[in-house]
Amino acid sequence: MRYLFEVSSRAVAGREAEYEAWYDQTHVHEVLALPGFLSCERFERSAPDGSVQEFVAIYEVETDDPQALLHSLFAAAPTMKMTDAINQTSARFDVLRPLGQKVSAKN
Repeated sequence: MRYLFEVSSRAVAGREAEYEAWYDQTHVHEVLALPGFLSCERFERSAPDGSVQEFVAIYEVETDDPQALLHSLFAAAPTMKMTDAINQTSARFDVLRPLGQKVSAKN
């Protein structure tokens, strides 16, 4: 079954560009090399005034056990190239389970 993993985090203040470069050039590729991880799309979550609140990565995954897949990500983390430009206490991980079929607009 396919699920989405939402990973949100913040950069250390003033180091957003370094965080973005690390995520795009290094981290996303390390995660996608793990079994079950299919794709990643990144976003920024903004406040109504337009200020960036946090960065969000949506990973599409295929697994029969999303919790086990998430644990495999945590187990692989010590071998990944991390950056100190990420605010370590800000990271949050959520599993999104699809409900029903995807609905598209009719053009």
